[in-house]
Order: sequence, then structure tokens, then C-alpha cells
Amino acid sequence: MASKRQQAPETAEAPAAQRRLVAGTDALTQDLLIFRLSHELFGFRLPFVAEIIRPPALAHMPLVPPSLLGLANLRGIVLPVLSLRVLLNMPPAPASDSTRVIVTHGDAPVGFVVDGIDRLLTIPADQLERDEAAAGNIDRALLDGIVRGEEGKSPIKLLGPSRILAGKFVALGMPSATAASSMSPAIDRAVAVPTRAVMSLLSFCLGDQEYALPLDSVREIIPLPDHVSGLPRPEAAVLGVVTLRGRLLPLVSLRMLLGMVADEEGRRTSKVVVVSIGERAVGLLVDATREILRLDPEVVEPAPSLLTRGEGDAEISSICRLDEGRRLVALLSPDRLFRSDVIRRILDEQETGASALQAEETLLADEQFIIFRLGNQEYGVPIGSVSEVARPPEQVTRLPKSPAFIEGVMNLRGNVVPIIDLRRRFELSGAEQSRLRRILVLSINGVRAGFLIDAISEIMKAPANAICPAPGVSPEQMRLISRVINLEVTRRLILLIDPGQLLDQMESDILAKFQGSSTAPAVPVS
Repeated sequence: MASKRQQAPETAEAPAAQRRLVAGTDALTQDLLIFRLSHELFGFRLPFVAEIIRPPALAHMPLVPPSLLGLANLRGIVLPVLSLRVLLNMPPAPASDSTRVIVTHGDAPVGFVVDGIDRLLTIPADQLERDEAAAGNIDRALLDGIVRGEEGKSPIKLLGPSRILAGKFVALGMPSATAASSMSPAIDRAVAVPTRAVMSLLSFCLGDQEYALPLDSVREIIPLPDHVSGLPRPEAAVLGVVTLRGRLLPLVSLRMLLGMVADEEGRRTSKVVVVSIGERAVGLLVDATREILRLDPEVVEPAPSLLTRGEGDAEISSICRLDEGRRLVALLSPDRLFRSDVIRRILDEQETGASALQAEETLLADEQFIIFRLGNQEYGVPIGSVSEVARPPEQVTRLPKSPAFIEGVMNLRGNVVPIIDLRRRFELSGAEQSRLRRILVLSINGVRAGFLIDAISEIMKAPANAICPAPGVSPEQMRLISRVINLEVTRRLILLIDPGQLLDQMESDILAKFQGSSTAPAVPVS
């Protein structure tokens, strides 16, 4: 709220001189913000109020009290938005044109949804009373005073924001540094540590042939942008450039780079694999992404020299033999893919045009996540914690007398894997039935379990400065979701799940009996 006079158009003029709007506050007066809930008037002391906003778009967090409506992106700050009606045990009401959110001051601001703003009010300090009898149905512990109304009018109940939050939330309003330090152990547990060396690869298809790139060279996977800017007399494989988060990204057809015929009809469903070349990047157009492979190095063999093909010397460095040799995956070398003079020139322009901000970002430790969806809300898990992503089987074997959180079990290449509906685990209503549903297979406390989700959104490499602590609302939420990815430009809030906390010890013990042996796992990402 910039000033009281700027807010005056939303206020009603006070009928008495003693309720005039003034620019300052002294020891003899109190400035109050008066708002409506149902047909009653309430107030906050004005020094508690940072600003008043219209209801923003919300990210809905699971396993929290019903008073938390969601999280909003307020100019880069993660803002918890609470229903003041629910906090005061009043019946909820649908939003209207007059609904507003009052944002309070503090290290961690909080937004309170109210039915409407009534006015700003300045009163003599001695007009504030402590008459608990006037509280009505409101808990007297929440009151910060009573302002007597005029003859025949109800009193105004003054509320204290800290009183409202006290005892209802674990750490709402906790300073960010404290929240960040309290969550570090959970973050460390979230990344699965392999018991032996494995190779992590991203596999994708060009026609009927499967290829792969080292996962640590892949920044992210995006759909093919609608607009590609052409280049004057480029090589055939260079499709042009696109803009990705403010930087030019060369777009290369891997089909043409490998000497294959371009597939114009299938291009609209193609994916772009963004590959790192040092501090720079190139977008590779592929027909479809397939899986993330985690392989024993023993199944990877050097490729015969005859497999080198294409004008750019796009050499196949290795061959992965899977499924007892029935499935062959050709491993490509990023360094050998981009020897084109045109690509090198664009990469050099990327490097010389990088701003100081981009140079700073390269010093930050990025984290890579698999982003998935439940309803309209996005969640993320560290990619290192995911063993596999599978399609739901046509039939799920139900288990008699099994706990409610178990959907059933499925046979995954000879292993019995229990399935948990993540909607049910998060106490979300409804169920989305679509061909996009997937099962995230995670290893938790030595137990392999599958979690049913609505859809996989993308693989994302998030910069460290976009990851911040989640507000501490409930003990289970703090344990399970302690961080969020806050993408201010696109206003996306992605809730990050600690996979190690998805099951408690009792649930892990129950699922342990269904544990099967694991073989070289693969994570579909299509």
C-alpha cells in the first residue's frame, strides 16, 4: 500500500470528524484498516499492513490446514494466502469483485483473504477498549481491542495477525535463513546415492532407432517453439535460432546431422533436448524423448568405427546392449556433434553476449528435477531419486486387507512393485483418468514403491537462486515439502517433494514385504 491517500478510493468516507484520514500516527491516535467478513466489521492496526492486493493465482499445497488457500508469487516472494473466515471459524464464501488480500509486514509476509475493504480509520487511542463481551462468537484471544460503533451499530473487532497465526501453524512467518537451515538434512536425503557406479543417459528416438546422450550434458527438455528464426545460408542441419529465457539457442535437427531424411510431418510433436556445451547450449530436435537410463557400465561397449556417419562427424561413441542384446541404444558424444562452423559461431556469440547476471548464474549450483502434475498443481522430485517412470498397467492386482494407501501391486519386469495413489497420499479430492497418467518408481528407505501421478510435465534444471524455502504450515508438510521452485517471470510455483519422506517408517515396513529385486532401471520421459 503506497500511502493512505492512494487507498482512499477503496474506502468509505468516515461520518464523524474523529474518524478522519490523517497522514501520520502519534501516541494519541491509532490508524486502523477496517475490512468486512460477512456482515461484520474487523480491523488491523495499520502498521501491520504492507499492502492490499486482489486475489492472486494460487499454488495449492497438500497436507495443510484448510485455512491455507495456497501460495502466491508476490514479486518474487512466496506468499502464503490464508482464509480469514476459516481462521475465525466462519463459513467460507465464494470470492467476489470486492474480495481482497491484506498482506502483512514481516520477514515472511502472509496474506489474509477478506470479503472487502471498508475504510481507513484514525481514532483517539483511548477509544480502543478491551470489552471481551463485545467479541461475540470470535475467540477473545484473537482480539487486539474493540472500537465501539455509533448508536445502533455493531462494534469493530480489532484483530492481531500474530494472535491469529499463533498455535495454528508450525513456522509460518519463520525467517528464511532459519527455514533454509532446518530443511537441509531432508534435501540431502532426497537424492538417492547409488550403491555402485552407474551411467545415467537420456534416450530418445529418431524413427525406429534409439539414441542416447549423457544425462549430465542435458539441461532440459522443451517442446518445439512455435517460432524459429532462420539464418542466412546455414548448413542444412541448422534450423535456426530460438530465444530461451533471454538467450539465443541454436536449433539443430539431429536427423539431418546424422544424415537422415527430415520428417516434416512429425515435427510438430518433436521435442528439443537442450544440451550443454561448456557454459553454452544447443537445442537438438529429436522425434521423441523416451527414457532416462541408469546402466551398469558393463552393458556399454565401444562402437565400431563404421558407425561414424554424417557431414559433421556426429560419431556414435558407444553401444548400450539392453534386454540381453535385443535392444541396442547408440550413445552419442556431445563434443563431436557440434563441429559445424555455423553452430560454433552462434555458440561464440552466446559466450561474448553473456551478461554479468548470466556469468553469476553459472557459479550457482543448479539442481535437476522431474516435474509432474496432480490436477493443476506442479510438483518436483530430484531426478537422482527416481528409479523409473512406468505407464500404469492395464490391471492392478488388489491386495485383500491391505492399508488404504496401497492402490495395489504391479509386475514390473518380474518385480512386484506396490502402487500408491499420490492424490490419496496428499488427501486430494477427485481422480484424473487419462492416457498421460504415469507411475513414479522411487526407492525409499530401501523399499521400491510406485506413486501414481496425473502426468509428467518436464525435466527441469533449476538454478539455485530460483529455489527457496516453503512456508512452514504443518509438521507433515514441512517434512515432505520444504522447498519450492519460484519462477517469477512465468509465475510458476513448483512444490519440491523430499522423496525420502513420502513414506513414514510404518508404511515402509508394510511395503518392504512387496520389495522385488531391481535390474537396470529406465525412466520414460515421453
